[in-house]
Amino acid sequence: MSQPAVTLEGPPRPAPSSGGLLLSPTQKGLLLIFLLGFLYVRIWRRKRARIQVCSHCEAKNPPHQTNCIKCAAPLARLSQG
Repeated sequence: MSQPAVTLEGPPRPAPSSGGLLLSPTQKGLLLIFLLGFLYVRIWRRKRARIQVCSHCEAKNPPHQTNCIKCAAPLARLSQG
């Protein structure tokens, strides 16, 4: 018993590619640009964070301080202008 030969009627078609699991390469690139922009704005706003100024000696202190580093007086929050 002989088996019938298989013949192709044309070149084989490539399997459909989705480009990725969930997103296409273009969508991934746009998402990356959006995330980097979001992080840049967040860091920029954090740099403009409110500073701590001592009402007694007028020394500038980091935002996380509650008492002045120089004279230990309580700190007041003032916006940086």
